[in-house]
Amino acid sequence: MISRLWAELPGISPELAAADRAAVDAWHADEADGASEDAEAGADYPVLLRLAELGSSFAARANRMSAWQRERLLGRLEEVLVSGTEHEQDAVATGFLEALVTAYDHGDFDLATVWHELGEESRHYIKIWNTRTGVAVPYWMTFRDPPEPQPAGAAVALLRDSCDRLANADDRLLGTSTETRSAEPDYDLQHRVENMAAEFVRDFREIDRPNRAKVFEALEKVVLGAPEHDVTAIAERFVPALVTGCRLGVFPPMLILSGLGAHTAHYFNKVNEEMEQEME
Repeated sequence: MISRLWAELPGISPELAAADRAAVDAWHADEADGASEDAEAGADYPVLLRLAELGSSFAARANRMSAWQRERLLGRLEEVLVSGTEHEQDAVATGFLEALVTAYDHGDFDLATVWHELGEESRHYIKIWNTRTGVAVPYWMTFRDPPEPQPAGAAVALLRDSCDRLANADDRLLGTSTETRSAEPDYDLQHRVENMAAEFVRDFREIDRPNRAKVFEALEKVVLGAPEHDVTAIAERFVPALVTGCRLGVFPPMLILSGLGAHTAHYFNKVNEEMEQEME
């Protein structure tokens, strides 16, 4: 079944096929030089290593692939995971799928965006892997259906609806003179989200727990189902404000992390690590 996958790969994604050929050639070059500890004279590129390379390549290119390409590739791998030989099943699981999880854990790949394109057995293995390694299973992995798509501007709309204080802060910003507004694309979206983030941090103690939960839910809905510009506004404007609030002692980190949805928390941890690196 794996041979069928390699035969179909160029038709699914020429870019992935080229990366696969390069990986195979590089392995054989190492074999010829005696540099590969796993290589044996005349041996084929180990299927586990090849699938791990394919998983890494897929993670790096998934956002440039069409839904059809992703679903076709992931569907073929699901078939192997269900009906392949034990050796092939192990290679898909520990090679391809664990490469996806590793890329996600490192912040290099948004696993949530392809979660519902993975087959049932693939999703099951990833959740079991998280449990075995002591990593909490993100709640979006438990969705029966894909996250509800959100329209453009959802970052502003959902935040306004989640808390009156944020809506009032947004109204005050919109009431300022037009000279302070910019004609640059996305300026209004990002500036409005940043303004509501500042209000949330500043008045955090005055916002009751149910309204905080609504704000956190709004953030999660955006990062899981909204257009890229809205997700960027949350990731680059709202989340950094939360991290800064924690660093300034406005609120303890666990008070935020315990309320954030799993995917927003992933952004929070990534921003926090980046700030720590900048301070070193």
